[in-house]
Formats: sequence, C-alpha cells, structure tokens
Amino acid sequence: MEHDRPLLRSQRLRLVNHQGDALRLGMNWTEEDLGKPQVLVDSAYGMGHPGTFHFRELIEEVSNGVFEAGGKPGVFAVSDICDGVVQATDGMSYSLISRDIMAAMIEIHALGHPHDGMVLISGNDKSVPAHLLAIARCDLPAIHLPGGTQLNAPGYVTSNKMWEMGAAVERGELPRAELESAQRGACPTCGACQFMGSASTGQVLAEALGLALPGSALVPAPLTKLLRYARATGKQLVTMIHQNLTPRRILTREAFENAIILHAAVGGSTNALLHLPPIAKEAGVEITIDDFDRIHRRVPVLANVKTTGRYPVEYFWYAGGVPAVMLELREMLHLGCLTVTGKTLGENLEDIERDPFFFTERRGYLNNVKVARDEIIRPRSDPFSADGGVAVLYGNLAPGGAMIKTFSVPAEMHVHIGPARVFDFEEEAVHALVQRQISPGDVLVIRYEGPRANGMPEMYYAAAILSADRVLNTTTAIVTDGRYSGAMRGPCIGHVAPEALEGGPIALIEDDDLIEINAPQRRLAIVGIKGERRPPDEIETVLAERRGIWKAPQPRHSRGILSLYSRVAGGTAEGASIT
Repeated sequence: MEHDRPLLRSQRLRLVNHQGDALRLGMNWTEEDLGKPQVLVDSAYGMGHPGTFHFRELIEEVSNGVFEAGGKPGVFAVSDICDGVVQATDGMSYSLISRDIMAAMIEIHALGHPHDGMVLISGNDKSVPAHLLAIARCDLPAIHLPGGTQLNAPGYVTSNKMWEMGAAVERGELPRAELESAQRGACPTCGACQFMGSASTGQVLAEALGLALPGSALVPAPLTKLLRYARATGKQLVTMIHQNLTPRRILTREAFENAIILHAAVGGSTNALLHLPPIAKEAGVEITIDDFDRIHRRVPVLANVKTTGRYPVEYFWYAGGVPAVMLELREMLHLGCLTVTGKTLGENLEDIERDPFFFTERRGYLNNVKVARDEIIRPRSDPFSADGGVAVLYGNLAPGGAMIKTFSVPAEMHVHIGPARVFDFEEEAVHALVQRQISPGDVLVIRYEGPRANGMPEMYYAAAILSADRVLNTTTAIVTDGRYSGAMRGPCIGHVAPEALEGGPIALIEDDDLIEINAPQRRLAIVGIKGERRPPDEIETVLAERRGIWKAPQPRHSRGILSLYSRVAGGTAEGASIT
C-alpha cells in the first residue's frame, strides 16, 4: 500500500529542517516540488575538454525524464581536467587525485543535501571512475549516464597521434604544416576520444557493472540517441527510488568480474587496474590486480578498435557496443547480476535479442561505410587476440606487482633482458628519446613518479615516442612507478610497487643493471649488476647494500592538494586512493 511505504530521505529531513523548504522556494521550486522525490543530477560539465562540453543538453534531458516520472531534479556540477591537455606538464600530477576529489564533492552533494537518488553524467578518464566511486560510496539509487564518443576525424586521425607527430616535427622529420593540419581535424565533435583509452573504457565498465542503461556506453555524441538515453535515465532513476534499488544490490563480486571480462574483451585501458579495486572496496567487495590477471588469461579480445586495433570507437557502438560483446561472451558472464533496469543482466540481453530495432538501427551506419560488423566486434571463434592481454608481473623489482598490457606489446618484447637507463624525472627520459640517445635493447627506468612522489602522472609522451620508433618499439622497454595513458602502445611496464619514494626496489636500480621482463612467466626482476648476470642471492646482497645508503628524496609537492596526496595516498595495487 502507498501509505505503508517509508518516507523518502528528502521528506524525513524536511520534518526536522524547515529552513530548507524556504530556501528551495527561493530557487523557484513549487510547493508541489518539495514533496517529490529529489534527484541529484550531477555532471562533469565544463570546458576542460570535448568530453564534457556538450553536457548541457544531457542535463536538460535527464531533468526532463525526472520530471516526467514525478521527481524533482537538482542540478550540480563538478568538472574535471583533461589528461590530454595536461599531458607532459606539471598539471598531469593533478590527474589521478582529481578522481578522489571529484568523488568527494559528489558525496557532499548527494549526502549533504536531502537527495533520494542521483544521476551522474560523465565520459572521461577520471570523471567516470570518480562517479562510480561516489555511486558505490553513497549507496543512493543511482544511474550513470555515459557521455558518448566523438565522431571520426578526417583520415581517422586521433588526437593521441599528435605526440609522435610533434616529436617528428622537433627532430625536423615532419613539416609543421602536417601537424597543424592534423590538430585542426583530430577532434571534430564533442565526446570522448575515438580510441579505447581510459575514457571509453570507463564508459564500458559502467555499463558492464550494471550501473548504466543497456547500450548507453559510447553513443556517438552528436546522435539524438544520446539525448533519448538521457531522458530514459532520468525516468528510470525515479523508478529505482520507489523500488529502493540501491547500488550495493548491484555491485556484487560477480558484477565486478563481469566488468573485468568486458575490460579484457575490449582491450581496455590499464588505468582500470587503478580504478576498479577502490570502487569495489566502497561497495564492500575485494577486487585485486590479480583478478585482472586471472580473468584476462581466459577472455579473448573481440574489439578491433584503436589504438591497437583498426577502427574508431564510433564504429564499435554501431557494431552493437557492449551488448554485442556480452552476447558473444554470454557463457562467461554472471547473468544473474541485478542492473539499474531492475532486471538481471541475462534478462536485459534477452530483451535486446527480442528487440527488432536495437541492432538494426546501429548497424545501418556500418552499411553506410561498407564495414562488416564482425570486422569490429569479432566473433568469439575468431578473436582479435586470444587473451585479454593485461598481465601482472612480480619479482625482486616489483614485489608489490607491476602491470604490462601484452596485447599492445610487440611479440619480440614479451621476453626481454636489457641494461637499465635510469631517470628520476620523466622529462629527462623524454629528452633522451627525442634526441635519440637511447640504444636498442635498453630498459628505460623512470622512477619517483608514483602517487606519493608526484601524483602518479601518465608517462604517455615517453611511451608514444617509443612506440612510434620502429626500432625501439621492438627492442626497448620502459619500466616506471608511474602509469600510462589508456591509449598507450608498446613495451611499457607501469604501476611498479612499492614506488621509489617508499623505498621500493625500483629506487635502488643503477645504470647498466640488467632488467628481465618475462610476461609469459609474469616476472619483472633485476637479474644482473653492471651488465653482468648474477645469481639471485648476490643480487639481493647488492640491493641490501644500496638500501643501506639510500635516502628518500623529499616529495616534490609541499603545498596544496598534492602535498596531501604525498602523505596519505594508498598503494598502487589498491588504487592509490586517499580514502
């Protein structure tokens, strides 16, 4: 019975705070609005990058959906910064911590005010994981609305190509006019970048977790279909409030395993290893980096999309997107997981199969460009790669683990031993690469770039130059306690733990020590000193001697939010979170 339903959170708080009604009426709320379910519509809207600039219409359509379903929207915003804009500058140190700060502000909006549920709109590198963290933490009925993807650029150029082109211009190998022409066309519309980087991966994970409506991840942003998803999201959220369908009923261990399966199948960003564990922790679920390694061993890559694959993410959605991949992998998924539709994942997929329009309206776009669906989302019997390709390495160089995306690494570099070239700053390594001061076979060690040392910035510039060099890409590696862009390719190992500032073994490496990378055996180790192979006990003795004289440098940041990160950031394997 209606009168037996418990009072909504917003209405309970109205009983003890009479000023709140007056203040809302001052914002042109009506007396009727005060009694409706109150829905936080929080977005990453702002001018930081194309991935959020188009959110005004989405905010309006979500709000319309909330109104249509009998709720009252309250619009808030916490904008993000763009990893691509701040790349290779001091601003990159702010990127990872911005995830936690955004999540905290949404928590303040959601729980500080008397909201009954929330719709969170985002589509990019740190905003999506921030929103998923907040959803798990606040445990109010919630739906994530993915912000969509850009349309293709002329010639299928993607913005991440600017790095290698810029380096070529600096070396005098490319006319500046070619770089400028590519810059003008690389981002022709709003939306996330057209490759399966951190932004696109985050949208896939939101849908895979059951927190976004089926098919809503990576809609090409200019399509009115995205507006329709926005309105449907607002309406469904009000239904969830009445059903008391909260995130922790959705975010089970099985749901997180589904997300990792999809992460493998789309060749997703390595940054997911930093984001999913703390999101799971907020939901009371333990997910570790070893879960990624275990699941990636058995799940094939089906998505033939940039950066490693051929096609832009726009085409991925036309090919059926996340639901099409799920149908290919149905036997691997936990189909009983509850989702924001109020149905299980299995029921959602059955509804999609029965829908005569779901795939036909998408795949008609592929007919326009004469590309077969199976070219973009490969059938399980003919995968793009036999396994997901993210491997977690351990050894005397990374006792807490390190990460390599073998799917994107040339086969020649899956096993490699080479002399260390040690750099305490990324800028020094980039300079050496641009000036061609790195020899084939070297292992570049870039350290003191972890969460506490420098905010764990992306080492994308160095990785981009390395991967663009035909010789170095198949002979030379980078090892770092920093991280990489989701668009990263090439022989790059990141997330080395413990980080150098905490005295991890990466701090003790010297030039010409021999570093072994062995992805099949999941090993990252120091196997020689000064160019000569040594037995493990001798290496441990040398490392102990070096540790005896090693002194931790001062963190680079003594003021502001990064100084807080230097003091309290958790370990990389746990997501480098401040909470």
